[in-house]
Amino acid sequence: MNFLGNLSPADFLKQYWQKKPLLIKQSFPNYQSPITAEELAGLACEEGIESRLIQERVKDNSWQLQHGPFQEHDFTSLPKSHWSLLVQAVNHHIPALNQLLDEFNFVPVWRVDDIMVSYAPVNGSVGPHLDNYDVFLLQVQGRRHWHINEHDYTEDDFLDELELKILADFKAEQDWILEPGDMLYLPPGVAHHGIALDDCMTFSVGFRAPSKKELLSAYTVNFNDVAKDQFYTDQDLQLQDSSGEIKTEHIRSMREMILSAVSDDAEFASWFGRFITEDMNHYETEQNELDNDAFKKQFKQNGYLNRYGNIRFSYIEDHENLKFFYAGNELQLALEQLSLIQYLSSQHRLDYIETLKFGNEESALDLIHKLYNAGCFYFDE
Repeated sequence: MNFLGNLSPADFLKQYWQKKPLLIKQSFPNYQSPITAEELAGLACEEGIESRLIQERVKDNSWQLQHGPFQEHDFTSLPKSHWSLLVQAVNHHIPALNQLLDEFNFVPVWRVDDIMVSYAPVNGSVGPHLDNYDVFLLQVQGRRHWHINEHDYTEDDFLDELELKILADFKAEQDWILEPGDMLYLPPGVAHHGIALDDCMTFSVGFRAPSKKELLSAYTVNFNDVAKDQFYTDQDLQLQDSSGEIKTEHIRSMREMILSAVSDDAEFASWFGRFITEDMNHYETEQNELDNDAFKKQFKQNGYLNRYGNIRFSYIEDHENLKFFYAGNELQLALEQLSLIQYLSSQHRLDYIETLKFGNEESALDLIHKLYNAGCFYFDE
């Protein structure tokens, strides 16, 4: 099944990715949601799960935002319309959603973020807004009327209220009604406004777009862990007419000193691999370690092994070896294990028979066993 319609993944990336919106009718026909609205509300009541409840006050054209965790009475006291529940990273808790996420592997997996699920009754909305990342909006239940505008907005165009970045003056340039199975792709910065026409559920597949500030901040923390530091030196210091002047060569030396911190390609690559796969949620998992023989026996018996939704895998291939990253950790592996690592990185559900096809059977199972004991995988109950 090609959920991109008549487009190949290569054509989609060339023509639409980060360029223009795309509506795909019946991208996932007859898709059955693995989570109900009631179960979604249940997740929003749990500690450690990011959730939001957004209500539109039609009388005074204002908005109210509440953060979870919620209580049952928060939902029973809601009006019949004009509200939305959003729950972040639902795939971390509903394993079947990770298999949906694997469908988007034509984009590098380090770019894939998570699946946010939103539920809304009639006229439910989060207001006209824009995101700084790519998103696929899959309609799963009911119908939602999407309005978009590709105008360039500034900070002055948003309402001054709450934490919601709602556009004050939004006029739609295009609009579509999405039914179950339809999907809308939106590049970063495209303003959109989705209004529920009836009780509806939408899956938002989002992608990571680290900002310059985020990268610099994270790498600075990393550099604090480096044992060997470097201090400024100026052996060729020249007498100045004024001691108060900061000269061009002083600025240049300082800038080069900072840039040298990221000039080691191998060191920076290793840091980025650890950073981009880091588990930011740190969910507690109850899992007993297994010895090698017991693990192999259970894997063979079960036939499948599942990766936790919050665990990310990626790798970097160079001429000599393979750097494999998992949940912020790094392993140096032989290039002979490349096909295995490619399989592990692209699938959240491992098939035992399929796994044995990738190189040496014993080394493959040994690596997966190590990752299992590290808390990356679990068996179906």
